Amino acid sequence: MREEFIEREIEHMLGLRERREKDSELYKIANEVFDRTTKETLAYLHRRGKVEALYGVISTGKEANVFAGIDSEGNRVAVKIYRTYTTEFRRIWEYLAADPRVGYLPKDMRKLVFVWTRREFKNLQRAIKYAVRVPEPVIFRNNVLVMEFIGGEVPAPRLKDVERELSRGDFEELYDFTMRVIERLWKRGDMVHGDLSEYNILLHDGPVVIDWSQATVKRNRMSLELLKRDLRNVINYFGRKGVDVDDFNDKFRELVGI
Repeated sequence: MREEFIEREIEHMLGLRERREKDSELYKIANEVFDRTTKETLAYLHRRGKVEALYGVISTGKEANVFAGIDSEGNRVAVKIYRTYTTEFRRIWEYLAADPRVGYLPKDMRKLVFVWTRREFKNLQRAIKYAVRVPEPVIFRNNVLVMEFIGGEVPAPRLKDVERELSRGDFEELYDFTMRVIERLWKRGDMVHGDLSEYNILLHDGPVVIDWSQATVKRNRMSLELLKRDLRNVINYFGRKGVDVDDFNDKFRELVGI
């Protein structure tokens, strides 16, 4: 009976009773991603009023899918669902093992993903504390993270998706913003994003930085390499767009105090 109840809740949340068409992207992803753990977690969040319905796919990836949804009050939310069994196991393990904030690591992949989800929630909270614009985290449970929805009638586009529409002045402003993010995180927050790029910046009433799963603290033995990655990504990308960018080596030495 309990399983039948959960199935009914998930069908209601996804609107699958009304949209059984086989070419529905949401329907196909639901069959692929929503295992028992995920269904139970979504049912819990549904009862809490945090996820009333899911109505579209924002993005898909090897580790997670992000859905557009609404809560019980009709507010839009973004729901990130990590796959409980992922091909990215080794990468997730290495990132978590190097993070001094993470204690004992479970050997079970499903539980490891739970730790990964919790860490992204905490990273978002920490970024907000240091005045970096990110989707505000709402709640997490197991492998599901509920966040602020960034966008209007449709999800906000990534920088990569709209770069042809931007002027050199737009790129200069975005470069300044992104470098301020790196500096603020590193100098004030003792933190690094670790995957800053044109794919992880949304544009909606200004830029918003997303995808904080790999972000970590300065005490992490991987932090300098992640800082270098962010600087290279940002400097190389905006340099190709005609922006007068910083010298990579000079900027790195400035940040780390060499």
